Amino acid sequence: MEVVLKPLLRLFSDQVEGCREQAVAMVTDLSSIVPDISPSLPLIMPVVVARLGTQEITEPSEELRLSLVSFLSSLVERCRTQITPYLSDITCILQHTLVDPYPEVKKESALCLIKVAISTVGTFQLHSDPLVKSLLASVAHQHSKVRATCLKALGVAIQCGSPNTLNDALPILAQRACDPIPSVRSCLAEVVGGWLLDMVDRYSYHHKLIPLLLTCMTDELPDIRSQTHALWEKVGQKYEQENEDDLKDKMDFVRTVNAAPGLEFPRPRLGCRILVYRHFSKILPALLRDLSDWTVNSRIKSSQLLHTLLYHLEENITHHIQAILVGLYRACQDDEKTVMDQAFHCSELIGFYVSTEVWSSLVLPAVRSSAGCKADGPQAISPVPVGPVQCTGCLMTLRGLIRGATPSSLGPSLKAITECLAEPEVAQSQHVPLLRELLGCVRACVMAAGASCSEHSLRLFSVLLMVSSSKLIGQLQTEVDVAMTILASSQGMESVHVLYQVHSKDILNTLKDSYKSWTLHSPNCSLFASLLLGAGPVIGQLLDDIVPMLASCLHPDNDPEMKLQFITILIRLLMNSSSNLDSQKHFSAFAVCVLKDIVLPNCVWKAGRASSAIRTASMSCLQAILQGTLITDGELDSFKDSFLPQVVSCLDDDNPSTRLVSCKVLQLFLMRRPPLPMDRLHSLYGELLKRLDDSSDEIRVAVTKTLTAYISAFPDGYECGLYSAHIEAIYRGLLIHLDDPSSEIQEAVMVVLRQASHLNPPLLVQLVESVKHKHRTTRYCDALLSSVQQH
Repeated sequence: MEVVLKPLLRLFSDQVEGCREQAVAMVTDLSSIVPDISPSLPLIMPVVVARLGTQEITEPSEELRLSLVSFLSSLVERCRTQITPYLSDITCILQHTLVDPYPEVKKESALCLIKVAISTVGTFQLHSDPLVKSLLASVAHQHSKVRATCLKALGVAIQCGSPNTLNDALPILAQRACDPIPSVRSCLAEVVGGWLLDMVDRYSYHHKLIPLLLTCMTDELPDIRSQTHALWEKVGQKYEQENEDDLKDKMDFVRTVNAAPGLEFPRPRLGCRILVYRHFSKILPALLRDLSDWTVNSRIKSSQLLHTLLYHLEENITHHIQAILVGLYRACQDDEKTVMDQAFHCSELIGFYVSTEVWSSLVLPAVRSSAGCKADGPQAISPVPVGPVQCTGCLMTLRGLIRGATPSSLGPSLKAITECLAEPEVAQSQHVPLLRELLGCVRACVMAAGASCSEHSLRLFSVLLMVSSSKLIGQLQTEVDVAMTILASSQGMESVHVLYQVHSKDILNTLKDSYKSWTLHSPNCSLFASLLLGAGPVIGQLLDDIVPMLASCLHPDNDPEMKLQFITILIRLLMNSSSNLDSQKHFSAFAVCVLKDIVLPNCVWKAGRASSAIRTASMSCLQAILQGTLITDGELDSFKDSFLPQVVSCLDDDNPSTRLVSCKVLQLFLMRRPPLPMDRLHSLYGELLKRLDDSSDEIRVAVTKTLTAYISAFPDGYECGLYSAHIEAIYRGLLIHLDDPSSEIQEAVMVVLRQASHLNPPLLVQLVESVKHKHRTTRYCDALLSSVQQH
C-alpha cells in the first residue's frame, strides 16, 4: 500500500494541475478499495494539511480543493473513531476550508465537520471553538444552501462540542430568523430545537434559546410555524419528564384556564408555560430594547415574540405588567403597521389574562399623564412623557386591553375608564391619530358594556361631542357618526337624536357654572358649540338654557374669534330654524332677546378683520330672522328705533359683504311695511341712494330692490305736496342712474322709478323732460314717460 501511496501523495503538490487532479482521484479510489485505510493516515494527513490547512491558499484550483475536502470527508466516514489522533490536523484544515471563497468547498467542509463531530464526540469539544468561529463567518453567506448547511453544522458543532461559543453565535442566529429563504429559517428552527432537546448544558441557555425558537413559531409560512410548534411541544414534554418531581402537583391538579381567543395553536402544555415563566424576567429587557430597534424587521419579530410569550405566561403577566405596558406604549407609536398591530394584539392578551383593576391602575394614569392632565395623587405618576404621540400609544394600548377583557371583569372599571376618556386634555386634542384611537376606545367601551351602557352613556356622549368640536373633525366625522350610532343603538334608541334628547340637558347643566368665563380655548366652550351643531330638534326644547349661554358667548366685549365661531353657528341654526331653534314653535318668544342682546350689539363697528366678519355674520342673522316667521311685525316694531340706525350704519361698512347683506336686511324690514315716523322714513332714502354709487354692481342691483321696498313702505295718504322736496330728491337721484353705463343697473332703476311714479307723476314727468337731453340714449326716459302717462 505504501509503495503505491507515497508516489501518489507526492503528486498532490505537482505543478501541473492535471497531475494533481489524477493523483487525488486515484488516492480517493484507492482508499475506498482498501478495507482499512487508517494505517495510512500518518502518510495522508500531513499532505492534506499542507494543501488545505495553511493560512494562504496552497491549492489554487477550486475543484481540487473540493475534491480534497470530499476525500477528507470519506476518510472520516470510514475511520470514525480512529480519526481522533488527527483531530488537530482536521481542525486546522476545516478551519480554513469553512471560509474558502468557493461555496461548494464551504458546503462540503460543513458536511465533513458534522461527520467529525459525531465520530469524535468525546474529544471534539476540545477543538470545536475555532471551527464554530469559522462556521459563523459562513452562516451569513449569500447562497442560501451554504447558509442552511452551515447552520446544520453549527448545530452539531455546538451540541457535540463546547457550548461556550453559543453566546457568540446567538446574534448571528437571530439574524437568520429574518432570512428571506424559508429553508434557512426551517433549518434554524430545527437546530435550536435540537439544542433545547439534547444539548448537555441546555438549562444554562434556556433564556437565550427559547426566544429564538419561539420567534420561528411566528414565521410567515404555516409549515415552519407547525414544525416549530411540534419541536416546542417536545421541548416542553421533555422538561416535564426531567422535572416531574417539581411539577407533580401542577401536573396532577391542572387548573383549567381558557386560552385567549384568536390563537393559532392550542394552549401550550405545562412544560412550555413553565419554561417561559421561569425565564421571562431574563428575556424581557432585551426584548423591550429590540422593540425600539432602528431596523424594521427586528421590531416586527420582537413584537411577534412578545405576543407568543404573553400567551404562555397567561395570568403570570401580572408580575411584569408595568414594564410590558411601557414597551407597548412605544410599540403602538411605531411607524410600521405590523408592529402596531402586534402590540395591539399583545394588549388584548393582557386584557384577557390580567385583572382589569390591575391594568387600569397603570394605564389610566399613563393616558392622563401623556395628555398633560394635572397630577392628582400617587396614581398620577407615570413613566410616559407628555405628548400627543405618546398619548396615542397609551390609548391604543387601552383599546386593546378593553377589547381583550371579558365584560364581567371590565364592568367595575368602566366608570374609571370613561372618566379618563372624558378628560378635556384627552378628548379635545388636535392630533388626528389620538382622536381616532379615542373613538376606538369609546366603541370598545360600548361593546364591552352591552346592556349596562346607559350607566356610562353620558360620559361617552361627552367624549364624542368633544371630538366633534375638534378643528380636524372633517377627517373624523364619519367615525364620530358611527360611534354615535353604536352608542345609541346599544341602548335601544331609534336614532342619535334620541341620544341628544336624553343627555343634552345634563350637558348644559354641567356648563352653566362656567359659561360666563369661557374663552375661545375653554374646553366647555367647544363642547357647547358641538352640542349646538349636533342636537338638531332638541335645541328647540332647551332654549331657556341655550339662549343665555349664546348671549354670553356673543357679548361684544368677548374675544372676536370666539364671537365669530358662535355667530357662524347661530347663522346655521337660523337658516334651518324649523329643525332646530324653532322645532317646538317657541323661538318667537326668544327672538327679540336674540336680536337685542346678541345680534344688534355685534353690528356695531369695531376695527379688525374678525370684527368685520362678525358684523357681516350678524347682518346675516338678521336676514335669516326676517326671512322666516321667527319674529312678528309687532315684536319687530317694538325695537325698530334701535334696529334701523344699526342697519343703516352697516350700509356704509368697509366690507362689501356687510353692505350687501344690509341692503337685503333693510329690504326685508321694509317689505313688512312697518309704521315709521315721517322723519325716519325720509332719512332712509339718502343712505340708499348713496349705495347706487357703490363700487360693487351686485350691491347696486341689490339696493334697487331695497328702494322698491322702500317706496312700497310709504303709508297710505302720504302728503305728496307737503313732502314734494323729498320726492324730488328721490327722483333726481334715481334719474342720474337711469343713464348708468351698465344696462343691468338701468333696468333695475327703471323698475324703481315706475314703482315711485305714483307719488307725484307731474313732478316726475317734469324732471324726466329736464334731463332727457343729457342722457346718452332717450330710450329709458321715453319708456318711463310713456308708463307714467298711461297710468
